[in-house]
Amino acid sequence: MWGLLDDSKERRAFSIRTKKTEWMEAGGHAASEYLEKGKFFKTSKCRSCSKRLVWGDGTYDFDHKDNDRSNDRRSNCWLVCKNCHGKNTKGKTVRKLGIFGEVIGFKRLALKVGYKKTTTTVGRTGSKRESRPQNKSTTRKRKASS
Repeated sequence: MWGLLDDSKERRAFSIRTKKTEWMEAGGHAASEYLEKGKFFKTSKCRSCSKRLVWGDGTYDFDHKDNDRSNDRRSNCWLVCKNCHGKNTKGKTVRKLGIFGEVIGFKRLALKVGYKKTTTTVGRTGSKRESRPQNKSTTRKRKASS
């Protein structure tokens, strides 16, 4: 309606190439396997909880990491399961007011709560593994006991 209700940037979906590249990297595979050789793996993992995901079953989302709906770059694409996506994206409804202060509509804003970042550690064998972040209280207890 003449742009009165929509002052946000237009949503841009991720391309299939971006989605498949993120799928491969989230599953621990090199994106070059897909981009150069055409290899594609049907299973991957949620970036937040490491739940196993299967391509095409609809239990996953490709989320805009920085909450900018118009940013469709590869670095902004984040593979998460539906459960984690729901936990980490909260909504807020805002009233849109007209020139004279009357309510002319409502707008839903998506507010990103944030994803916990995983840390990569190198074990005794020299292999890398990802670990989940620890609670601060658990870390304090370990420091106090040592």
